[in-house]
Amino acid sequence: MSAGATEAPRGRTRPALPRPLASLARAGSRVPRAALVCALAATLNAAAWSLITVPFEIPDEYSHYSYVEYLVAHGRPPAPSPIRWSPSLEAVIRDLDTERVVGEPRNGTIWNRVERRRLVRDLARVRGRDGSGGSLSDIPEPPLYYALETVPFAVANGGDVLDRLELMRLLSAVIAGGTVLGVFLFLREALPAHPWAWSVGALGVAFLPLFALMGGGLNPDNLLFAISAAIFFMLARSFRRGLTTRRAVAVGALLGLGFMTKMNFVGLAPGAILGLFVAAAWEQRSLRLRTFRLPLLGLAVAAAPILIVTALNVFAWERPVFGTGLYSASAGHPTVSQALIYIWEFYLPTLPGMRQLTAWSFSTWSMWFKGFVGGFGWFDTSFAPWVYDVALIPALIVLTLALATLWRHRATVRGRLAELAVYATLAAGIALLVATASYNLYARRLGGAAEARYLLPLIPLYGGMLALATRGAGQRRMRLVGTAIVMLAIAHNAFGLLLEASRYYA
Repeated sequence: MSAGATEAPRGRTRPALPRPLASLARAGSRVPRAALVCALAATLNAAAWSLITVPFEIPDEYSHYSYVEYLVAHGRPPAPSPIRWSPSLEAVIRDLDTERVVGEPRNGTIWNRVERRRLVRDLARVRGRDGSGGSLSDIPEPPLYYALETVPFAVANGGDVLDRLELMRLLSAVIAGGTVLGVFLFLREALPAHPWAWSVGALGVAFLPLFALMGGGLNPDNLLFAISAAIFFMLARSFRRGLTTRRAVAVGALLGLGFMTKMNFVGLAPGAILGLFVAAAWEQRSLRLRTFRLPLLGLAVAAAPILIVTALNVFAWERPVFGTGLYSASAGHPTVSQALIYIWEFYLPTLPGMRQLTAWSFSTWSMWFKGFVGGFGWFDTSFAPWVYDVALIPALIVLTLALATLWRHRATVRGRLAELAVYATLAAGIALLVATASYNLYARRLGGAAEARYLLPLIPLYGGMLALATRGAGQRRMRLVGTAIVMLAIAHNAFGLLLEASRYYA
């Protein structure tokens, strides 16, 4: 055969991609390679956590599994009804001795041959999937995350409960990688001067044990984290490069997706909406009527999926329009003063003369710092007390370096106060929502809801603090400090994995 026979005819070009696919391909080609590496590291790390953590030992995991199971079986989200696990799920929960293990760090998972043989037998024998679709608190959650999880559930259709759960966990790990990608891109827009710091912040998030634990589990929080990171990125991009029609539509679409993912997104919505209007005003340098054209377009895009899901809830699915009362404290007959005191104590120590409402302290140290450093499984597993004392040292160093960076560049900070106010509103919205939801439970004498994972939608700000700390070390020591931060994060993650393994298998 001649050499010419293998050549493509001259003048013939490759077929053009459809416009949407071409746009997506161009956007993908512009993503830095470092961002993809950080995302891959996060995905692999979360996958490792998914393999180490015993099935259904991540908060509410069997409720979320039941939701997906119901969605696959019936083609619609579940409606509120008495809790009833499917026979296959109930058999696995029983054989894994889940209720004995949860909340009891001294109790590991099943280990002897008799227990394992019983589990294997029931996995093969019990196949029924007829359940109620979860617990009363999880059933009213929006269906988007669960709809995505029907894909791995269906792929493993011939497998058993544990096969399906692991594939579903791996999809969550991929979503965790998407979150870290969003954090990297946010840092690139918000802190453009030093590319080295973008990787430090993103890898610090990727190897945060609490984030990786959730990323390795079946929980809609994971999609909420990813959407939150995308919103931070799009708002930062709009402030830096201008609010265009495409960016306004993107933020609006993210708002709609957020409302279809988890009710906690309500806390992020005010900040995201404010960001649209502030970015538009920043672009136009005025508050004329035309200034609001793009923000209103974004809100219209957000409203479309919300209205569709709401209509389906009311007219087709027999589900609540929104929630189960968790975000409305009317049932507890609260007072404004009591609510304000509770919200203060939820995050900060009780002030002198302030009446302590609860028997435990929701101080920044005991609940939030220690929970952020390490609380695993159903948050019944923690490091030795001295570990949290030692962890305070690098935390204070990072905070000091970050504040030093802000002070050194205070002129730049003053010029970006409007943008920073938007990020502060996003943070305040989530913090207030979590505290309010917990107060409602307290007012109804149902306990509280203080878990550090509820603040993880703000994980881009954590990555930003690590990036600022890297810059705070100065040009000469930046790489040294950044490397130290990443290595410390990797070590933190490794010891967290070891602790998780010893919790269940020692």
